[in-house]
Amino acid sequence: MNSKYRLLTVDAAGTLIRPWPSVGAVYAQTAREHGLIVEDEEIDTRFYKIFGQTQKNKKSTMGAEKDFWRSVVCETFQPYGTEKQLHPIFEKLWDLFAHGDHWKLAEGAKTTLQTLRNRGYEIALLSNNDTRLRQVITELGITSLFDQIFISAEIGYEKPDTEIFRHVETSMHRKPQEILHIGDSHSRDFEGALSAGWSALLFGKPKIEDNQILSFPELLDHLP
Repeated sequence: MNSKYRLLTVDAAGTLIRPWPSVGAVYAQTAREHGLIVEDEEIDTRFYKIFGQTQKNKKSTMGAEKDFWRSVVCETFQPYGTEKQLHPIFEKLWDLFAHGDHWKLAEGAKTTLQTLRNRGYEIALLSNNDTRLRQVITELGITSLFDQIFISAEIGYEKPDTEIFRHVETSMHRKPQEILHIGDSHSRDFEGALSAGWSALLFGKPKIEDNQILSFPELLDHLP
């Protein structure tokens, strides 16, 4: 293993896994089953706008993870139904996204990570997520790819807080300069890791950084 890195940490939602077939499709289909008249694309657009606003306003999903998501779902559907209608929709969606059926692995992710393990790298999942994530990755059959799984809701800090990166260092017995993090959020993953003294690769489109990859197989060029 000819690399200064010994540990790769990977973000979950938006990087390793994505909602399938889309947030809008799952949300809208569930809402229609409960009598609401909604379109997939409109709900998808509303979700991402409201998710971003709620995340920014509340700063963190921790401590009240279900309340956070209830707020996002109810605000997304607010123009289309009553509070009484929205409660069972939220409960159904909370359960749906706790399972692997509505998540899809990024193309090439599984084979790439297995190759890196074979090359001798340690790999950890590092996610701003709630406790449902463990069930999701179990059902997707990828738990064995990771030496450890770090979930913000369980740790008490979330990216870009430096404390969550320090927690990983302590748990994995690694120095900052030995760690490379990959994630799709510029502020939470890319800037957060760099602020902690780690190296970072931004993941996904559009291309805005030199240190950025568009697909998992590109990792093999960064970690020989």
